[in-house]
Amino acid sequence: MELTEPSDRTALGSLQTALSALSYAMSGNQTHARLRRESGVTIDRASLAVLRVLSASPSPLLLRELAEALMVKAPHVTREVRRLEELGLVETTREPGDQRARRVAPTEDGREAVARTETTGGQWLAEALSGFSASDVRITAAVIDRIVDAYRHP
Repeated sequence: MELTEPSDRTALGSLQTALSALSYAMSGNQTHARLRRESGVTIDRASLAVLRVLSASPSPLLLRELAEALMVKAPHVTREVRRLEELGLVETTREPGDQRARRVAPTEDGREAVARTETTGGQWLAEALSGFSASDVRITAAVIDRIVDAYRHP
């Protein structure tokens, strides 16, 4: 996007403000407390983020791959994985040929927890987007996907 007109910069600023507000609203303590209450899933935000990434992956992830996907350092992921393993929400296996490396996958209970939170969050989103066309929602999703990609891969 070439920002040549003042109105372009104003639109970009408005989008940046809206995305920042969205990020805080979706990931904040109050939202997570409501999500826990309404979905019946009691894990913390960090653990839920780990489970979401693992559930979306078609195969078990190496701990470093999981850390990269979450954009955090490996020790943070290692702690979360241990906690989730104790709760029976993930399982780990050693990587053949490298006993230090471990792969992580969600258990059925872990997938169920994610599904319950996604259902609850999906209901909130459907209510918020009431009145918008499916085409508008698809375009918005494409814009957000492009922004996320730009932040993940500068």
